[in-house]
Amino acid sequence: MEVISQAPQPTIKCYRSIINGKASNYRYMEFSPNSTYESGRNLQSYNFERSLENFGGSFSFTIKEDTEKLNNPFMDQVQPLDVIVISESGSDLNSDFIGVVTTISIGAIAGTLNKVVTISGKSIEWLFNYLNINADIKVAIFDNSTASKAFKTDFEKNNGKTGYSIRNIITTSIDYFKKETAKFKEISNYLIGDIIDLWFKDGYIIAPDDTFPYPISSNLFDGDKITVIEFIKKILPPPIYEIYSIIDAFNNLKLIFRKAPFDNPVSSYAINPTHLTDYTLTRSCEEVYTAFMTYIEGTELSPDFYMNKAAAQGDKLRGYDFAKSNLEKVKQYGYQLLTCTFVGYNATPDAKTDKDKIEQMNKDLEKWFSNLDEMYSGDITITNIVNETKAKIGDWLSLAGALYYVVSEKHSWNYGDNPMINYQVIRGGKYTDGNFQPITKLSTIYKEFDQ
Repeated sequence: MEVISQAPQPTIKCYRSIINGKASNYRYMEFSPNSTYESGRNLQSYNFERSLENFGGSFSFTIKEDTEKLNNPFMDQVQPLDVIVISESGSDLNSDFIGVVTTISIGAIAGTLNKVVTISGKSIEWLFNYLNINADIKVAIFDNSTASKAFKTDFEKNNGKTGYSIRNIITTSIDYFKKETAKFKEISNYLIGDIIDLWFKDGYIIAPDDTFPYPISSNLFDGDKITVIEFIKKILPPPIYEIYSIIDAFNNLKLIFRKAPFDNPVSSYAINPTHLTDYTLTRSCEEVYTAFMTYIEGTELSPDFYMNKAAAQGDKLRGYDFAKSNLEKVKQYGYQLLTCTFVGYNATPDAKTDKDKIEQMNKDLEKWFSNLDEMYSGDITITNIVNETKAKIGDWLSLAGALYYVVSEKHSWNYGDNPMINYQVIRGGKYTDGNFQPITKLSTIYKEFDQ
């Protein structure tokens, strides 16, 4: 089978993120076939990666600097935290990756006039990791009790009650961190919030309006530094929730906060066999779960509550009695507990927890994670047709009649070669009305590979 090939003309644009102590989006360099910079047409390679398991992916690109003609070296111009925009098609209207510089390096081989400059860094959502509040008691300028008190005040109207939506929590949290970092400029990089505002436009938060089925705890500061993403992950913990970033169809950055889309998988991209270069798919029983339980810290559904109740009532109430178990899998693999811990608190006598919704989360965990030993995981590599729509992290793709969930995507290109995408995928199977079924005859697909 012959795999399709193409000759891309990618563009990389470089923006200064800070000028004279203020956030900026000034473009100072472009690497493209039409660049006016001496070495601007010497792009040698690029790669970038996004992952659901790593908030803030990575990138790098290399150029050859012509030392004989060069008057103003790029390496002298580029700075840490500069913003890099990669367009694989070369289009000004479509960006495939936006990142920030963290590392600048140069290398050469003896006997040549060319030096190779390598720029690498993180995807732009990584900036949220710099948006932090340092409540360490050793930092004298900051009253470490202020953070928890102030944030609890923000939630005062619903203190100890349910009713907050996921969208409201996310927006309130990010706004609060921006406000606090701007207030304590001596110990916080408040410019990060300004840079984020320049690149993440209004409406960049994509989150559901679902309300929490239990009272949210606002006291999440433990006298240490915490970033806004770490804070939110305590409220929206994996594996039930996901947090990641994408560039949408309108070239806008978005932050996605959502429940994992495992109830009713739908493919958004079908692998074309003429684009497929190789794949490896594997089943394994090294990670299996047979019992599933959701804990709500600080409420009547906390581990301490269950332990005390079990102690009071004897052998009748052991910990696993409160979990949702898959009895067939227990017989096969024993008792393997998967837990998901949420933060909450009973601050008032009328604080209520919707136990039906908590039980539904246990059922979701059982449905989603009790068949890992029957699901296929692995990697799929395709030729990147740069002008066509491609699967992204958080998408389901279809391969030979089965669906796979994309947890990472790595784009790469070297001068003279095809641009490629490698997908890391999980949960491979067939889904009928959202219900998982194992794949059969997987070794017989794509017989064209034998030709």
